[in-house]
Amino acid sequence: MSMIKHHASIDTLAEYAAGQMDEARSVVIATHLRLCKQCREIVRDMEAIGGVCLEDAEPVAMAEGALSTFWKIADHAEPITRSASTQPDNDLRPEVALPLSAYLPGGLDAANWRPVAPGVSQSIIEAEGYRRNTLRLLRINPGTKIPTHSHGAQELTMILRGAYRDQTGDYGAGDLADLDGSHTHSPEAFGDEPCICLIATSAPLVFKDMVGKVIQPFVGL
Repeated sequence: MSMIKHHASIDTLAEYAAGQMDEARSVVIATHLRLCKQCREIVRDMEAIGGVCLEDAEPVAMAEGALSTFWKIADHAEPITRSASTQPDNDLRPEVALPLSAYLPGGLDAANWRPVAPGVSQSIIEAEGYRRNTLRLLRINPGTKIPTHSHGAQELTMILRGAYRDQTGDYGAGDLADLDGSHTHSPEAFGDEPCICLIATSAPLVFKDMVGKVIQPFVGL
């Protein structure tokens, strides 16, 4: 993925490295890191710095009963059922990159696609976020434009197949759009195949026109 042009912000990578990101957004970032050497090296350095800081931190006594509380919670935890990826390490297609491949055992083509607007389909991926169903795949046919919108908070969008363009540039496979409330855009898919994106948000989108407001309840973004 040497052609990746768009990356996560430093603040986003720091949040991921510190383990403070919810599952939905973590899946998007981890999938991008699998393909992006630049961002992967930044996270590695941040994690190393964090380890040094922990070594220098003053020990804090655990609360009385903390260990027994932990084991009580662990005993009732649901077992992890996601299967490991069977893809070879040199397979750099975004859709089979870990951890996404563990959430899509049948691949993109076997995803449960449901039409939500003309030229647009989506597939929900079960993952914890600021609310349910915040991690999803969006498939946009070439020439289809998503209504103009801004963001209530962070929106992470990684391109898995195809391409789209908006006010911030052209995005292809492996690229990551890391946007917040300061960005307003209207992505339009282009090229010879549908654009498939992996999206996680930390607040509802804010659509600017009536079309977007009408379809929002059906899309759930």
